[in-house]
Amino acid sequence: MKFFCSIESLNKILGICESVISSKNSITILSNIYIKAKDNRLTVKACDTLISFYGEIGADIEEEGEICVNSNKLYSIARKLPSEEIEIQSDSDLNIQIKAKGKNNLRYNLKGISPDKFPEILDTSNINYFSIKKETFSDMVNKTKFAVSQNDNRKFAIGTLFEYDSDKLRMVTTDGKRLAKVEKEVDIKKTFEKVVVPPKILQESLKLCSGDDKGDLKMGITEKEIFINVDNCFFISNLLDSGFPSYQSVIPTNLSKSFKVNRKEFRDAIERVSVMGEKDTHKVIISLDADKMKIYSENMTYGDGEETIDIQYEGEPIKIAFNYSYITDVISVLKNDNMILKFNNASSTIVINEEDNSDYIYIMMPMSV
Repeated sequence: MKFFCSIESLNKILGICESVISSKNSITILSNIYIKAKDNRLTVKACDTLISFYGEIGADIEEEGEICVNSNKLYSIARKLPSEEIEIQSDSDLNIQIKAKGKNNLRYNLKGISPDKFPEILDTSNINYFSIKKETFSDMVNKTKFAVSQNDNRKFAIGTLFEYDSDKLRMVTTDGKRLAKVEKEVDIKKTFEKVVVPPKILQESLKLCSGDDKGDLKMGITEKEIFINVDNCFFISNLLDSGFPSYQSVIPTNLSKSFKVNRKEFRDAIERVSVMGEKDTHKVIISLDADKMKIYSENMTYGDGEETIDIQYEGEPIKIAFNYSYITDVISVLKNDNMILKFNNASSTIVINEEDNSDYIYIMMPMSV
């Protein structure tokens, strides 16, 4: 095998491979990537126990072939080469030589592995894909990913629930203390109704959806797998076979109190005041009274801090405590200027919405004052 290709293009693919491959893998072959050079295309594959990936880039191929090589070593070398083009060549003994075009004073040799040892990756050619705008996908994943449970013992909640009905795609996540739900109109042709998707495939796909890219992402969902295609990159993952909690029952419908606050002012005040908070509890207390909100935190060792900002509130005076990271997580993904918080009392569920946006709802439990 011998080929030349753009270092920039190769490094993009290798960077994805490095992210896909888990550092916790004890299986040697899963630390390697598969490379195939054929028909002026370079195919690169990577996988771990949760997700598989392959991508293609153009290449000038002098000799076709395939091989496996350590992902980290190849990526570490390629991204530091002082050239715009890379030359990679392998011999019959699975030795790989790496050079930078126009730089005769450097070369690197890596030992390869037989491509026969690399795990089989599912064929994606016959998958029934539907399209979703990259910006829509990014918005939905960003607004739900932080509420995915990090506790592997609660397998039902370590993924994102995908639901589809009435021409709307819905994503829901919960960790037991908070819940995020977002829905958008997407034409899916009713290929599924309800599945639970592992977080890693969404996170990896999200990295390829830049904010200024207005193109589409393709997604296919079968009985057991989810397939995501972003440009020349394909991700494959098994669906979670466990259930997801009945989230509808925890979304309150009759909330008697609410206030409106400027999102940026609220975020900035919380971030400043939280500096004085206890790092193990993340507790911040807000006091509402006549269109004013005082934000307060204290630390038994260092002191306390408070700020007062204007809000729209007409209810009786009340104090509510909450985990400030739960608030800053959601504020960071909202886009409208104002946000609305609804509740019944200091110990009731708090519901957060964006002003003039009914597609998104965020729910969190308060802390004891």
